[in-house]
Amino acid sequence: MHAEFVTVMYHYVREIQNSSYPGIKGLEFEGFQRQLDYLSSRYEIISADQLIACLTGDAADFPDNACLLTFDDGYRDHFDYVLPELVKRNLSACFFPPAKPIEDHTLLDVNAIHYILAVADDVEQLSRDLLDELRTRDFSEAYLTECRDRLSEPSRYDPAEVIFFKRMLQRELPFELRSEITTSLFEKYVGKTEAEFSKGLYMTTDDLKELIREGMYVGSHTYHHFWLNAVDEETQEQEIDRSLQFLSRIGAPTRNWIMCYPYGAYNQETLEILKRKDCLLGFTTHVGNSILDPQRALQLSRFDTNDFPQ
Repeated sequence: MHAEFVTVMYHYVREIQNSSYPGIKGLEFEGFQRQLDYLSSRYEIISADQLIACLTGDAADFPDNACLLTFDDGYRDHFDYVLPELVKRNLSACFFPPAKPIEDHTLLDVNAIHYILAVADDVEQLSRDLLDELRTRDFSEAYLTECRDRLSEPSRYDPAEVIFFKRMLQRELPFELRSEITTSLFEKYVGKTEAEFSKGLYMTTDDLKELIREGMYVGSHTYHHFWLNAVDEETQEQEIDRSLQFLSRIGAPTRNWIMCYPYGAYNQETLEILKRKDCLLGFTTHVGNSILDPQRALQLSRFDTNDFPQ
């Protein structure tokens, strides 16, 4: 079957203006409620089970106007705000938590960066602080200039200066160094340790088990939340294996399971690993309708919440 459907991607969903971090980029809870009204009036919200049944041939039919809701990164927002709203509306959705921050109370670099940016008044000063950190580690001016020229390109959601800061700390620098610098800047700007902050940001394993009991699907978002296309094949396989072990511990499916690529990043090696591991579906960050073609089922597109009225 080559069914077509809409998938919506969410991250932070909370009462942002009344929170301790009103500068965080996310979806206000009231906007989420209005968006669910909008989507429910135009689409049939489907579950992961319906999607899997369609692909495996166990479903007699599939809605022409199907819509799947997906929530990335395992935020506590999803338990406090999203789950009660979905249960109240008798809706199901997919949740994709990375394992390490939930089990070890660490903070993903990507989230540390989000909160640094949320509290920083001057992004240019932030970039200067980053460059100063690198100069103390003997990085050459030529290298730093080349990085600025290459990475300072605006994206769909962020200006060039923000993209430069994010890319340097998300993937350009060696993993241990970028984590060290991110931790330093986080403690300077946010004023908390990553360990204490982590416990309030992510769901617990008990929260995830409750999601499953309420009929939600919990799938893989890897272990560390690396850019999979920026690490070698052995590391990719370790990331996926450790995530599957985590899913098994919380009672989530590990047969005909669903993958969600951190940052939407993957390569051919990723796809080959997933095929060997009995993965059925994979979600990217490519923008567009999802086409349920068995030949492309590991490269499904998604829309962002900002692509729909709120």
